[in-house]
Amino acid sequence: MTEQTRPRSRATELALEKAYAAKGPEANRELYASWATTYESGFVVDSGYVYHQEVVKVFCDGFSDPGQPVLDVGCGTGVVGGELAKLGVSVIDGIDISPEMLAEAAAKTCNGRPVYRQLIEADLTGQTELAVGAYAGIVSSGAFTHGIFGPETILKLLRAASPGARFALGINSAHFEEFGFADWLGQRQLDGHISEPHFELRPIYGDADEADPNQWSRIAVFSAS
Repeated sequence: MTEQTRPRSRATELALEKAYAAKGPEANRELYASWATTYESGFVVDSGYVYHQEVVKVFCDGFSDPGQPVLDVGCGTGVVGGELAKLGVSVIDGIDISPEMLAEAAAKTCNGRPVYRQLIEADLTGQTELAVGAYAGIVSSGAFTHGIFGPETILKLLRAASPGARFALGINSAHFEEFGFADWLGQRQLDGHISEPHFELRPIYGDADEADPNQWSRIAVFSAS
């Protein structure tokens, strides 16, 4: 049996069930508080999780200046930041609702240096405002996965983006359809806020079931105007 096709542990299956069932900020804080210390050593390894790598590949494919600041939205324990740093992105900020997850991200290093310049504890569904025009790139592999954020959250991210900033936002395929992300982004293009978006279908797990939309992501790629 290959690594990609091995069955997931019951602990991982339960964690996934809780993740998809969690509704609202408090439920997500509770989930990630209990998950933080085992997220990478347990879930990422056990489930064959490749989502963070797929999103980072798509983002970096068109990110021309790795010395410019990038915001990792829903950074969790820092798996996206770690991949960005490996590919040469040198200025990374992370934002997440979970202080326990952020504590794990704060300890993450690449080539002997901290992966993150700063980490922000905040709930983007609330009144949180980010620095205007601060980021040349905005990337996310988790925040739009469980239906935590709808497309309107992207407005806050657009305000934080500098002109021409590259976006690569991974969106769970089921939520992509349910919340109308394609139409919403299409309207932002017509309004002159973003370039024409395109969407790349990528697996969340190495053994993703083609019939299960919860195992696939649409990565929305566009630039701020």
